[in-house]
Amino acid sequence: MKISFGKNKYNIIHFVLFASSVLFLISCGKGKNDETDLSDFIAFDKSKLGIEVVDQNLGIKFFPPNGWELKQSSLSRKVESRGTTTNPNDNFFYQPVYLFFDQTTGGLLSVGKVETNDTTISKSSRLNYYKGLLNTKYKSNDLTVGNFIHSKIYFSQFKFRKEKLVSYKIIFENSSGNIIQFDYTIPMDYLENANLSIRSSVGSIQPM
Repeated sequence: MKISFGKNKYNIIHFVLFASSVLFLISCGKGKNDETDLSDFIAFDKSKLGIEVVDQNLGIKFFPPNGWELKQSSLSRKVESRGTTTNPNDNFFYQPVYLFFDQTTGGLLSVGKVETNDTTISKSSRLNYYKGLLNTKYKSNDLTVGNFIHSKIYFSQFKFRKEKLVSYKIIFENSSGNIIQFDYTIPMDYLENANLSIRSSVGSIQPM
């Protein structure tokens, strides 16, 4: 691989980010925040699931947890910064398409696409860059990272705590190579009761 370190300073920045992502993947299984096998995470208890959602644009079908009601998705896209200030457009964006809310527990599920306007990243590398970004952003929030395969989809899970909330970011690529994200958030006091519902919802995700 030929890497140029000419006058364009962004080449250096992108090389450092690429190297960081590679090191993150190579170090799997060696520490608390490294990736582990989460094959046992998946469940499928149909009594814990709501109405099936089929979305051709996202290229998936899935069930939200039972009792988590679909709300109007008025959420604007969320910027997931890559930590560089030299290029303000060098970011990833999460655009929720669906928003489900559990009025009893305060649980929240958003589902959407993750995109970037950085044309220097190849489509095949975007997921690894995004995983490296999440690992860096949430490493101080009791982060655990794991992988599992289900319905021929390779999933990555980022679980972390923020104040009194627990969040699960489930990310994967659809058949078109787009990054899809399921973002489950639940207050810690309700995590034990909601655990099977969340795991069953994740287990319901299938490609179109």
